[in-house]
Amino acid sequence: MTALLHVFAVLMLAAHALTLCLARPPRRVWRGWGTAAAGAVAAVLPLAALARRQSAQLAWMRHPTPGRLWAAVEDFAGPSALVLAVSLLLIVVAVARSRWRTLTAVALPLVCVPPVLLFALALYRPCFHERYLLFALAGAPLLAAAGADRLADAVTDRLVGTVTDRPAGVVTDRLVGTVKNRPAGVVTDRHRALVAAAGVLAVGGAFVWQLPLHQWERQPLSRQDDLAALAATLGRLTRPGEPVLYDPPKERRIAIAYPRPLAGLRDIALKTPGPASGTLYGIDVGPAELPRRLDGARSVWLIAADEPEAHPAKAATLTGPFRLAYALCLPGVRLERYVRVGPEGPGGVTDDHWRPWSPNSVP
Repeated sequence: MTALLHVFAVLMLAAHALTLCLARPPRRVWRGWGTAAAGAVAAVLPLAALARRQSAQLAWMRHPTPGRLWAAVEDFAGPSALVLAVSLLLIVVAVARSRWRTLTAVALPLVCVPPVLLFALALYRPCFHERYLLFALAGAPLLAAAGADRLADAVTDRLVGTVTDRPAGVVTDRLVGTVKNRPAGVVTDRHRALVAAAGVLAVGGAFVWQLPLHQWERQPLSRQDDLAALAATLGRLTRPGEPVLYDPPKERRIAIAYPRPLAGLRDIALKTPGPASGTLYGIDVGPAELPRRLDGARSVWLIAADEPEAHPAKAATLTGPFRLAYALCLPGVRLERYVRVGPEGPGGVTDDHWRPWSPNSVP
């Protein structure tokens, strides 16, 4: 059923197969699993065929790097360096002290196999993104919980071993101090309760420690893609009829999500719109055609991702014939206005009289 919500979830079948290899079940279990897996693949095939016809919508994605795979590990295992370190330590404990017919045999393949397979596929056709792997997220906390359980068992076993190997009076004097002459079973129950209480305190402390982060994630300022606010700001700063460049093309998401504030702008680099091209953001003209389209334009807006490596191509096209007249950094987006250097407009007048909108502007 999960694969019907997202076709990449079918990669869980490979994780399940590895789980069975680790568990070494009898052949009848393999036959049952094979029948179920075949039924799942057959149910997903129509969706996969339809998705392949729409695969051009992933044209904005790039080939992944090993750093992207590590970013997925950080997203899955913890939001900060400390949480990540503790989670990875618990996962190592779970794997090192594993009983391969238990939880580890399920959780470890689930969190490892689908990301690796999707990464390998993305080297051929870019399709790797963390949100396509959310079905595998459960493996990381399950492994961390298994590691915590192994540590708790180790502590309890050590305390119980101390109690059973020594006279009860000596042990209770050392470990409890006030329960001399009680049976060993009473002492071991006491230590199991202490271990359980320590676990509850650890979970509660982790939640309280991360509570500010959870609160921040639910505030508007935490979002780098508040498209409504971006569209409203751009609508106030721009004028109807002005040419605009989106670099990379995925920044058209602002105009797609909230078209009204930007409806009057001319998308001067657009060759084929998204619906006609079968893509999300459309297809741009080539680098040879873009300067011809800019001929006669006195000014142009550049709406670019706020990443230095994301918009050198179109910005380089503007360098020379145009000069940067205005720049504004918004959350996740950089807005730049370029004006032509020479007298290129009607009547030989350059567009040097534009001023950014402000609440004190006089109409």
